[in-house]
Amino acid sequence: MLVTLALLTGCGDGSDDASGAAANETVRARIAALAPAANLAHRGQGPTRLGGQLPENSLAAFRAAMEQGADGVELDVVLTRDGELVVMHDDRLDRTTACDGCANTYTLAEAQACVLLDGRGQPTAERPPTLAQVYEAIGPQALVNVELKVYGPPCLTATSGPEVVARTAVRQIRRLGVARRTLFSSFDEAAVAEVKRLDAGLYAALLTGPVDDTLLAHLAELGLDAVHPFWSAVSAAQVLTARDLGLQVSLWTVNGESSLAQALAKAPTAIITDQPGVLRGVLDRD
Repeated sequence: MLVTLALLTGCGDGSDDASGAAANETVRARIAALAPAANLAHRGQGPTRLGGQLPENSLAAFRAAMEQGADGVELDVVLTRDGELVVMHDDRLDRTTACDGCANTYTLAEAQACVLLDGRGQPTAERPPTLAQVYEAIGPQALVNVELKVYGPPCLTATSGPEVVARTAVRQIRRLGVARRTLFSSFDEAAVAEVKRLDAGLYAALLTGPVDDTLLAHLAELGLDAVHPFWSAVSAAQVLTARDLGLQVSLWTVNGESSLAQALAKAPTAIITDQPGVLRGVLDRD
């Protein structure tokens, strides 16, 4: 696929750039240009863990990932009580912040008042960011994988289901004018299907564990751009089948030089990792 300067640098609103390319085609071209695989930093520096200094899904973690050589970041968004999005992985605030309860019982302002915790459970200076804050923090060229989190019981409500979070995310990405560097993904098929229903020119991918030929064919029929399987649950042959069907393949979550080398041998188009610096070293060495 030819990658033009317009594809690599376009950043206007909507799904089409001046060259007429749809947003998803621009994203696909940008990922292809990063062969052998795009380096996407999972929650910045990975989940908040024992001893970790940088909270997951924080601006500090995203900035650190980019400094270590990531091509972009993977993050999670959930709906707040007032219908906004906050960057947060869990349904509840308890694990990652000094607050507790379902995130959708908080307004955006209230959620952003909750301090994020480090890996020892200690408060930091970081607060849960918005999508706008993340895009601004990591620079105009970085790819962003926006994972649409869908609440489960007891947090799920009639106004926080998959279609609602998808519509809210699409609206925000359009308003920010960043569709040409955004990947939408979710474990919930209804969420990514809604993204494509709203605009077939947006990039959307299904997150999954194992895959089979039937699932891959189904995703291609849905018009999705990619599949994001768990890295050790997919074979090189299945990656090839997906790519032959026109699906890009991002493997999650791959850590350690040995595992990263094994994952790269399967020929994915992107790797989601907690260790973007380690992956950068492997990519540069190869």
